[in-house]
Amino acid sequence: MENIEYIPWSKAIKLCYKLAEKILDSKYVPDTIIAVLRGGAIPALIISDYLGVEEFYGMRVKHWGIASKKLDKPVILQMPENLKHKKLLIVDEVADTGLTLKTIIEELKKQKPQDIKTAVLHVKPTTKYMPDYYVEYLKEWRWIFYPWSVSETLSSLARRGSSIRDLDKIYDKVRELARSFNIVEPDIKVILKSIKTYIEKYKNI
Repeated sequence: MENIEYIPWSKAIKLCYKLAEKILDSKYVPDTIIAVLRGGAIPALIISDYLGVEEFYGMRVKHWGIASKKLDKPVILQMPENLKHKKLLIVDEVADTGLTLKTIIEELKKQKPQDIKTAVLHVKPTTKYMPDYYVEYLKEWRWIFYPWSVSETLSSLARRGSSIRDLDKIYDKVRELARSFNIVEPDIKVILKSIKTYIEKYKNI
């Protein structure tokens, strides 16, 4: 599909280690790593292992309001505490508009940490905030999805233009999408089982 790119596990893991290496080479040693949930969780875990940082937190950020209306500004739903005088590293998978990272930084500064730096795998040309560390800069915007969000993304794409009650049509579309993106892990049977979760979640929307 146009303007959509799937990052398979093999490449995603390499990107995570490249990002970790950039941070290590910069000599920045964070006391605490904060993952932007959910997308930043796996990159943050890999980076925390690579850098040997044990203190690890997650931050939940809400982008959508009632009736799936996008909010003007992300809302922080989960915030770590006791970060005063600490060196922080915020990790997410991608900087699209940069608004999520900017909002998180604004909130974390209220706790008066010693320093805050940010790291992502991909930076899009639409971002208004440039992270301190990144692996790839995209010259043209495209939708990127990672192996840790396969079910959610395929479910969203398959439901476009389809009735939520037309399950067979949705499942057929998921199979087609999985083939087109050459998704081999997880197995398509596992993906289809997982899709049921998203069907139940969105059937009343």
